Amino acid sequence: MGFGYVPHRTRWKDAFLRMVGYPLLIRRLQAPVIMRMLNPAPPHLVLDAGCGGGYFTFEIARKSFCVGLDVRIGKNAPLAMQRLPRVFFVEADVLIPPFREGTFDRILLSSVLQMVVDDRNLLTECHRILKNGGELVLSVPETYRYFRKLNALKGNLNKRFGAAKGYYDGTELVGLLEAHQFNVLEVEHAPKRLGSLFYELQLLLQVARVPLPELLMFFLFYPLAFLDRFDRRDAKGCELIIRARAVRKKGTSS
Repeated sequence: MGFGYVPHRTRWKDAFLRMVGYPLLIRRLQAPVIMRMLNPAPPHLVLDAGCGGGYFTFEIARKSFCVGLDVRIGKNAPLAMQRLPRVFFVEADVLIPPFREGTFDRILLSSVLQMVVDDRNLLTECHRILKNGGELVLSVPETYRYFRKLNALKGNLNKRFGAAKGYYDGTELVGLLEAHQFNVLEVEHAPKRLGSLFYELQLLLQVARVPLPELLMFFLFYPLAFLDRFDRRDAKGCELIIRARAVRKKGTSS
């Protein structure tokens, strides 16, 4: 079964997804690092905040209980919950999560922080609903390393993807997390060198309006970009993955 498989009501689509998994290049390249950092286990309750189609949600739920939260939940969510009892979906704004303080052991923000207008409020809410010592794993874009033209087009790319901030410097992001009572435990680039090369090439082709569907580019690039996972852990790439632990200051409850 491919990574990120989510059941689909249409039989042929379900068979395709079961075999291929989630056919999005950047997320598939990041998946090994994200899943290692999350390390979901049976006692854990994990929140996939801004879960989109639920690809990480369903994958996490194979190992622990997982809640997918998004402002719009996909039409296949009920089917997914029937197939795997450990997965749940909640339709709500990530900036106003309808959960009590200290609910979750882990929270995943996969390419979410840069999308919201108020990233500080999102981190405050994540801290509130995490247990003391609970962990946050997040991914954000940093900079393009091979096709510098893309850095000059960041404003246009923000509009294309509907991002508010769009990009973070690593030092800036660590400081932001620490200011919101998170201790940063790990910082790693994913994708790394080879994966970033193919992902940036895909973006460049999309910007140039080369008529190659995203699905086709996934099949063209992923078999080669897959080798990215064998690169050194300290190798640089175009996006950051960070794991941080929520701590409580003395005299505060959140």
